[in-house]
Amino acid sequence: MKRIIIDIDIQNILEIIKKRKGRISAFLARYLVREENVREEVERRVVDEVERNIKKTLKIKLNQEGIKARLNVRQADENTGK
Repeated sequence: MKRIIIDIDIQNILEIIKKRKGRISAFLARYLVREENVREEVERRVVDEVERNIKKTLKIKLNQEGIKARLNVRQADENTGK
C-alpha cells in the first residue's frame, strides 16, 4: 500500500481568528489564552476541513476513473503518532 503524508504547520493563526471571528477574538486569543491552545484548535479545525475535502474529492475522482479502492484518510498527531 502506498501512502501520502501531508504535514500542516499553520503560520498565521491570529489572522485566521481575525477573519473568522473578528478582532475581539484575536485580541483575546493573543492576550488571555495560551498560544498553544489556540494553535491546537485552529490546526484541528483546518485539518478536519482538509480531511473532509480529501475524502469527498478523492472518492469522486476515483469513481470517475473507474477505480475501485479502499480509502483510509485519518489524522495523526505528531506527538502521539495516532
